[in-house]
Amino acid sequence: MKRLFFPLMMAGALFLMHVVIHAQTAVKKQELTDVVAFQKASPLVNSMTTFRNLPIKAVRSFKTTWQHVDNESWYEVPDGYRARFNNNGVLYLVTYNKKGNWLHTLRQYEEFRLDRDIRSAVKSIYFDYNIILVEEIEQAMKPLVYVIHMEDKTRFLNIRVCNGELEEMAEINKL
Repeated sequence: MKRLFFPLMMAGALFLMHVVIHAQTAVKKQELTDVVAFQKASPLVNSMTTFRNLPIKAVRSFKTTWQHVDNESWYEVPDGYRARFNNNGVLYLVTYNKKGNWLHTLRQYEEFRLDRDIRSAVKSIYFDYNIILVEEIEQAMKPLVYVIHMEDKTRFLNIRVCNGELEEMAEINKL
């Protein structure tokens, strides 16, 4: 019994060391991927030092238009500033220029929220496709534009709908 005790203890200790070492490398790999994903994200403007850079005109315009929203996040983008928030399952991206003037609003949502007339027009032509995502783009003095992302078994397809006209924007074959 004494002869078995020492080898069993050594084997147990080696096993524990093996488990601990592999657990630590797995945690380090996950931390590294989290850091990489964070670095790819747009820089947040939700700190007091960078909030000072936001044009007051943009903030006032946003709060006037979106009175019910209080959970927005502000980001700096190349052409100005962007407020991002979710409302009833719709992602809103509201963009202002550097002077605080509204540029455009982008709404992203699922197929069931799409206007029935537009959905039926698209589905009547592309009936074999599934609608993955709808992007609605609103700009001043321009008609409302829908970009509809679809897929079937062999390819992805992006359709632009504006003033009742459908236009294929991009087509990508699946591998």
